Amino acid sequence: MSPRRYPTAETLLAEVVESTGLSDFGPGDFREGLGVLLDSLEKDGDLSPATDDAVVGAFRRRLANRLYVEQWYASHPEIADQTVRGPVDIHGLPRTGTTALANMMSLDPQMRPLRRWEQVAPVPPPAQGNEENDPRRVQQAKENAEVPAELQAMHLYELDATMEDTDLLGMAFHGQQMTLPVWSYHAWWRDADLTETYEYHRRVCLLLQSQRPPNLWLFKAPHHKFHLEPLVAAYPDIRFIMTHRDPAKVVPSYSSIVSTVFPAPEGKRDFHRVGHEISDHLRIGMENAIAARERIGEDRFLDVHHHDVLSDLRGTMRRVYDFLGFDLTPEVEQTFMDYQERNATGARGAHNYTPEQFGLTKAQLRSDYAFYIERFDIRIDD
Repeated sequence: MSPRRYPTAETLLAEVVESTGLSDFGPGDFREGLGVLLDSLEKDGDLSPATDDAVVGAFRRRLANRLYVEQWYASHPEIADQTVRGPVDIHGLPRTGTTALANMMSLDPQMRPLRRWEQVAPVPPPAQGNEENDPRRVQQAKENAEVPAELQAMHLYELDATMEDTDLLGMAFHGQQMTLPVWSYHAWWRDADLTETYEYHRRVCLLLQSQRPPNLWLFKAPHHKFHLEPLVAAYPDIRFIMTHRDPAKVVPSYSSIVSTVFPAPEGKRDFHRVGHEISDHLRIGMENAIAARERIGEDRFLDVHHHDVLSDLRGTMRRVYDFLGFDLTPEVEQTFMDYQERNATGARGAHNYTPEQFGLTKAQLRSDYAFYIERFDIRIDD
């Protein structure tokens, strides 16, 4: 038997305990997910050995963050008694306008965005009035400025906008983990019970809001569609904005960005496999979402179509705020209009891709997603 390339979960846990001097990883099931993820890397990964330190280092960081969260709670137990308003959750298929919508709503001061820089290192919680000089934010600004032009053309990078909860769910090792080609982990995750995961998610958000109000959270994560009911269990007052677009545009676009953010491969990456894995993954997620919506209740959901955001932003945002029951001031509304003008399609370059690059065709995608197109009356974009 050849030796393992990646550490086992037990080895990684022991290393982090030794390096931090802490041992309380807090509540919730994370060990199984960590083990599945490491085994999937071992089995499925096509990564260059030069990526190993960075990949495994991210897992160590998330485990250490769990320890630091519990250490903070031990010294500040009162934060568990806080309340959460909302949240507002933006989800749907990726590449449907979730980022633009979330970036705009993050500009509304009544919202509490979940920023990437505070997720990466949640302890100590950010302090209101001192965020501009927070070393985590300064470092994130530097990293955003260094994002390659290719990725800038694909995705909007905003320092203080709400982001996918990649690190919060990653700390529970029940995140989608679509930054790595870990196909068997993705299959496990799709069927995993995320009840304890979202309870832990709430625990970290309480810590993050403890010194930086408001407590009306704004979440944005296309992957939430896979497990909506555990999210409702953790946040009973949550309401959802679901974004929509032609899947023949969505799936190849997402395949393109995923294959770009994957760490470098050893040898040649199979882009056709990437395309088919992504297509199946997103289709299952939408099937899950539609079924969950029926059980949760349609009154919690507002559907927003990509073409409506582009053609009538003002009317779309008024509809969103009416649904949520929030005030939309003229000043905030104007910030949305200004944001759209600054970030018009192609403002940072063109994102070029074709379905065929990923072994896909528009006709097959529309056939595979016919249930979605019909359910939400999706406009076909040719």
